[in-house]
Amino acid sequence: MANPEEYWNQQYSASPFKKGKAPSSFLVEMHSRLRPGKLLDVGMGEGVNSVYLAQKGFSVKGFDVSSTAVEHAMALARDTGVSLEAKRVDLDLFLLGLLEYDTIVMTFFKPPQLRYYSEIIRSLKHGGTLLVESWMIEEMPEAISPEESHRDFYFRSNELLSHLRGMRILFYQEGEVGGKQIVQCLAQKPLDRDVAKYNLFNMQGGAKESGPTTQQQLAEALFKKKS
Repeated sequence: MANPEEYWNQQYSASPFKKGKAPSSFLVEMHSRLRPGKLLDVGMGEGVNSVYLAQKGFSVKGFDVSSTAVEHAMALARDTGVSLEAKRVDLDLFLLGLLEYDTIVMTFFKPPQLRYYSEIIRSLKHGGTLLVESWMIEEMPEAISPEESHRDFYFRSNELLSHLRGMRILFYQEGEVGGKQIVQCLAQKPLDRDVAKYNLFNMQGGAKESGPTTQQQLAEALFKKKS
């Protein structure tokens, strides 16, 4: 059995840009509702969404477990004339910073463990947006064992909603799209008056300091107070 990187490298090598180089139509439809600024593309694949969002003015960072996919993404960015940061890394090893991103996009990728959803949400700034799109369980061609969770990006009905408790749901749909059963969601992390008061929206900006910044210390204290 191939490990996740080997499996996806084989897939992307055998059929580069199998679905074309156009971004998700759902992403195109919703992009104006995404919070502008720093954006993370989780499980970016060959970068078609990342490149599109970079064209729209987002500062894009993306990662994927497949080195082949990342190479294709960087080549597409160069050919398109945009810049983005892309890394070959597994979600297990990717550091999701606290209140770092204005928007996070996750299309046709399903986190293998429940804890990743809370980490992704914590990585959003207050007022930040999360866009998710993937297959429904009806599209799963065969049973997938836990050892091959890297192939499982199929959601059961209302499963995604159960992972986004506390988020403001701006758009949600389960149903047929292009002849396939798809789940699509746009959610927003609620604003927090305490966060606004302490000006924590731009924690990651500015000059780097040794150790936690004053804003980061305030954020940690705030989350401890609310936990």
